Amino acid sequence: MHSLDLLELGAAAPEAIAVVSDGGHELTYGELRALVAEYRAALARPAKALVLIDGPRTVTGLVGYLAALSAGHAVVLVEDGGARAAAEVIAGYAPDLVVTHEESQLGGLLDRLGFRRRPAARLPTWDGIADQAAPPVHEALGLLARTSGSLGPPKAVRISYASLRANALAIAEALGLRVSDRTMTSLPLDFSFGLSLLNSAFAAGGAVALTRHAPSSRQFWTLLDRVTGTCAGAVTSTYRFLRSTGWDPACHPSVRLLLQAGGPIDKETAGYCRSRLARHGGEFILMYGQTEATARIAYLPTALARAHECAAGIPVPGSRVTIEAAAGVPATDGTVGEIIVRGPGVMLGYAQGRADLSAGDKHGGVLRTGDLGYVRNGCLYVTGRADRQVKVFGRRVDLDRLESQLMEHGVTAAAEAPDDEHIALLFEPAASELDLRREIAARLGLPAPAIRLVTAALPRTASGKIDRGAVRRLLCDAAGQAPGRRA
Repeated sequence: MHSLDLLELGAAAPEAIAVVSDGGHELTYGELRALVAEYRAALARPAKALVLIDGPRTVTGLVGYLAALSAGHAVVLVEDGGARAAAEVIAGYAPDLVVTHEESQLGGLLDRLGFRRRPAARLPTWDGIADQAAPPVHEALGLLARTSGSLGPPKAVRISYASLRANALAIAEALGLRVSDRTMTSLPLDFSFGLSLLNSAFAAGGAVALTRHAPSSRQFWTLLDRVTGTCAGAVTSTYRFLRSTGWDPACHPSVRLLLQAGGPIDKETAGYCRSRLARHGGEFILMYGQTEATARIAYLPTALARAHECAAGIPVPGSRVTIEAAAGVPATDGTVGEIIVRGPGVMLGYAQGRADLSAGDKHGGVLRTGDLGYVRNGCLYVTGRADRQVKVFGRRVDLDRLESQLMEHGVTAAAEAPDDEHIALLFEPAASELDLRREIAARLGLPAPAIRLVTAALPRTASGKIDRGAVRRLLCDAAGQAPGRRA
């Protein structure tokens, strides 16, 4: 498979609604297919390209994404990071084409970097500087999904067209998505959970309601009511916030399905959302996934939720999950080990630069997730990470790499994640705390209040290594310090 037409997966009728813009304008599947065909022609070039899509939650960005996939190009999406993220992608992966949108702020950057806008093209398309020595983009590569958690150019996950297709269909089947559903783009599309919402909606032949409002905002729910949205997804911190405000889905009668992923959720918040949705026939579904598996790996159906509460659930159709106590050694039922995933959604491999885009499949459909968990009575439970990677606001952060990157900038620090809403750093400062907090937050794609900074000498063991236990105790003690001492 050397291209992907997402609009054909659900076999929707031409007159069915496919997209509702945030301004209320509707596009049918017939109209959207015509736009995709027109934009596909605008992306024509002699060889397969890497196409950077700016602002995929706009009509122009969405059509550009669909057109690039159907034209057989590979895409990389840039959203919340704006010019900074685009500059990092361009420096690391040298995209051949860039698609911008009406409100894009990338024009000046692209001009400075030598990109040239194609004249008289309805789709705002920019050509990069041709490099004849650049290796070709592999024919199977459909998506370059950036990972978070670095202070430098992030590594990316190489995902094939076949994996995108398989995971979209699997999620649509698992959730029982309908042609009558209207799925909100409630999360950034450069976040694998957010993109899976879009892809699975089209796989079911349903509609997508475009919005860049966060589901923690009043504007989001006002728009959802106006467009009669039925499905949305969010991370744990959003549902905790909604619970704290007394939010009740009964006030939004069109909602029938809310999805949670991006990290563990507490029983109280899950129970609150599940019970209130159930009162008017809706469902609250927990999901577990990784970008390396395209998106979703497992989900917790309503029928299992009462007995298994906050479990990750059962594998999505077509995937298989096992637990290994050691490499190649199966774990017994209920024993914690590494979670291993087998299935069509497993990535081709990682990329750290343009040269890596010519590589083929490095994993053969088998993913060692690095997550720890166990299976009991056929249900998967996730207990943590084998390394120091954590998820904060749904964004993966490698704490060890964060520390090493800070060291390269002259800052010695010890990082911990006390919960799924904060990164706390104990550091010996070499820069302004405020500037450092803003820099870390921007690089990790997190809100600034998610970064807590505490100034102190780093506790060390007798061998000179950072004493992690002492660091955690100091950071916990500092949680009640004056505002000047932490974010």
